[in-house]
Amino acid sequence: MRALAILALTVSALVITPAVAKDKKPVDPNRKSCRRMDTTGTIMGGKLICHTAAEWSQIDAMSERDNRQMRDHMPRSNGGN
Repeated sequence: MRALAILALTVSALVITPAVAKDKKPVDPNRKSCRRMDTTGTIMGGKLICHTAAEWSQIDAMSERDNRQMRDHMPRSNGGN
């Protein structure tokens, strides 16, 4: 009986989750938002940087691309052999 109740809750969660995700409002690309960026070499708090959602999306994409390129060009470890 308990296993049946757990199964029913699991199935209902799987059915409800996509419906909830569809109700999420799209982000306005012109809406400003700020992020605190850590500054190297200082003990003071990070600097607050503000951009629009579209700009942050572009910055995040460029950062991901740069990280991927750096990772792909790093020498591989041979496992200590």
